[in-house]
Amino acid sequence: MDNAEIIARISLFSMFKKRDIKRIAKRAQLHSYKKGDVIIKEGERDGRVFILIEGKADVIIGMGTAKEKKVGMFGPDNYFGEMAVLDDYVRTASIVAVRNTQALSLDHWNIRDEIAKYPSIAIELIQTLSRRLREAHGQML
Repeated sequence: MDNAEIIARISLFSMFKKRDIKRIAKRAQLHSYKKGDVIIKEGERDGRVFILIEGKADVIIGMGTAKEKKVGMFGPDNYFGEMAVLDDYVRTASIVAVRNTQALSLDHWNIRDEIAKYPSIAIELIQTLSRRLREAHGQML
């Protein structure tokens, strides 16, 4: 499967035209991670959005501290890293591979330009962020 086919399966890109998916796919980079590899490190600046192709990854807050807590997990066809791209802020959690994992990254993808073209992306992002917030809140109770 090529990058465009992978990206087209992701809900964030469901309303995109084929030509736009192909344009984005040309910028995508494939990454392989081994169990325990840190994909994203909390507190760092990183302008990439990731799409998990295979494997699984934990979402961890406070990694390496006494307050370390797993707050979620991603599997194939999930995306993550969009928050830092949206607000230009540091990563709010670490993402760690829990088994051998492959992911595509979109480096410095201008998500704001895409939202201007495809307003439905904003709805998808709001729904995804809301779901993730609910899950994290549920784990804190």
